[in-house]
Amino acid sequence: MMSDPNVIEHYLQYLRTVGNLSEHTTVAYRRDLATLLTFWAEQGVGLEEAALEDSWLYVKYLSKTRRLSEASVNRMISSARSFYDYLLKQDRVYTNPFALITQKRAQSRLPTTLTEDEVQALLALEAPDFNSRRARMLFGLLYDTGCRIGEAVTIQTEDIDLENRRILIVGKGNKQRFVFFGTRVQEELKTYLILKEKVVQSPYLFPSNTGKQLPFSTISSMFAEYRTKMGWQKEFTPHVLRHSFATHLLDRGADIRLVQELLGHASISTTQIYTHVSQARLKRVVAEYHPHGRRNTR
Repeated sequence: MMSDPNVIEHYLQYLRTVGNLSEHTTVAYRRDLATLLTFWAEQGVGLEEAALEDSWLYVKYLSKTRRLSEASVNRMISSARSFYDYLLKQDRVYTNPFALITQKRAQSRLPTTLTEDEVQALLALEAPDFNSRRARMLFGLLYDTGCRIGEAVTIQTEDIDLENRRILIVGKGNKQRFVFFGTRVQEELKTYLILKEKVVQSPYLFPSNTGKQLPFSTISSMFAEYRTKMGWQKEFTPHVLRHSFATHLLDRGADIRLVQELLGHASISTTQIYTHVSQARLKRVVAEYHPHGRRNTR
């Protein structure tokens, strides 16, 4: 997707044009962003693939491995956030993975998830035309498989094994893996694929209306539209469905190593974020329902 090796220099030129930056500030930006790109490369993460969980790992790397001061970490977070804001405006990425990151919250913020009831309500919405059917299909597939949005948009029809309910996808670092879906998505796929062939000729499972790969700007608008339809105040993005997939599996007793494989995480430490979500939920249950957890017993 993003193949421009000079993207940092283009960004710095943009800053010089609109911000009249000093040479000292320009050098600092270049150094900070070079550190970010080196870290992404070591993790097998492309610029367009980076998500909130990756930014957490980057902050942890700066704080724990590099042992940088809080001021230096905050500056590097700011540099990364501004850089991704630029890429977002250029429509070169779908989301800014640093938008929700601050030094104080980097270690404590937990991923946003939907409840199981919220997922069911979302997937039960009527879909009278192709665009709404495509949206519902995308929501269902992301939740059933846990794949990243960057993986989902590149799926082609030939990658789908309907009988065995699995899809071969290419993840971070060009690593291939199978993701699996349930009978509900299987039945939805059967009717959706027939409709897709009638409406638009394209090898992609989720094509644009002209048959090309569905652009991130369209996906962003889609999620914003359905967030409004559902009346949700919480965040609703493709990664929220991925978070929900992992959290609901762990809530129901799935082994964390299997969840790691399904998510395509290289490190178990990334997957452990979701165990924190489950633990936080258990803590709320105790606080709400256990007699000693209530503030007022009468």
